[in-house]
Amino acid sequence: MANIKEIEEVIMVIGSKGSDGGYSVLTPHGLLHVPGNNPLIREAYAALVKANLKVQEIAQKQHAG
Repeated sequence: MANIKEIEEVIMVIGSKGSDGGYSVLTPHGLLHVPGNNPLIREAYAALVKANLKVQEIAQKQHAG
């Protein structure tokens, strides 16, 4: 079993886009806080918001059809 690696999945991200207050990230291992001045989290959060909007758009089209 040496080839099995633990994967930490993000369940939910709580924060304001562009906020300096940072983000709270809920994972299966607990709640983590990431500072808002981290450019990687800002980029990832923007991508997450965009992906969530796309998922909602697809779901609405599926429901309407």
